Amino acid sequence: MAGRTLIALAGLTAVLIGLGYKAALVPFQFWAPDAYDGAPVSVAAYLSVITKVAAIFAFAQILRDLPVGTSWPMVVALIAAMTMTCGYLAALVQSNEVRLLAYSSMAQAGYFMMGIVDLGPGLLALPSVIVFSAAYVAMNLGAFAVIMVAGRSLDDFRGFGRAHPVSGVAMVVFLLSLTGIPPLFGFFGKVLLFGAAIEAGYLWLAVIGILNSVLALAVYLRIVVPMYQPREPGQDSAAPAPPLMIVLGATALVTLFMGLLPGMFPG
Repeated sequence: MAGRTLIALAGLTAVLIGLGYKAALVPFQFWAPDAYDGAPVSVAAYLSVITKVAAIFAFAQILRDLPVGTSWPMVVALIAAMTMTCGYLAALVQSNEVRLLAYSSMAQAGYFMMGIVDLGPGLLALPSVIVFSAAYVAMNLGAFAVIMVAGRSLDDFRGFGRAHPVSGVAMVVFLLSLTGIPPLFGFFGKVLLFGAAIEAGYLWLAVIGILNSVLALAVYLRIVVPMYQPREPGQDSAAPAPPLMIVLGATALVTLFMGLLPGMFPG
């Protein structure tokens, strides 16, 4: 019986490590920036959104079935805190837009884990993860769609908001929502996550999440400020193609107007 328990524990650990790798959680995140940067922007968006959200939900499904009273919530809380902080600190020094969003995406995975900490008896755990997932998909897909138009470097964003006002405003909406600025969709997702962490007894984790949101603002301002500076002579970018405009419009509307309907969210 003891041998079977050890084998089951080893298998469970291997599965959780694999999911942590897919979600780019600390300490399994090192592959993500290079993979995102080396891939086409559309593939980077897929890795950032689809695979990450799927891994997070698989993570939640497994941890939900673990016995209550074990130490796994504390382990998840520590991973969440380290992932948020390391992601945004690394993003602060990036000059490549895709790498910056790769580290930002890593930090957002830390926020997801705040909700997972409350799985089991908590009432906010699952709703917070679902709401933040919906917000995250809209925010990140929209931001990557803008990168497909503007370019991969921060220098490519210089004056982009002046040259393309609609796309520029959409990018500002996505980035402010990723930060957690009200009344955007990302704000309400994060409020639910903070509530889940507090409900689980991890007030310190909610405080770290709030502090990292301030750090996130510094990260995303590195994109927003150059967007409204004068462009270099000869610098130009093509207007978004119609399919990209549809993606931008849809994701911007979801990010903005879902945030204006907080009454539909649980909690």
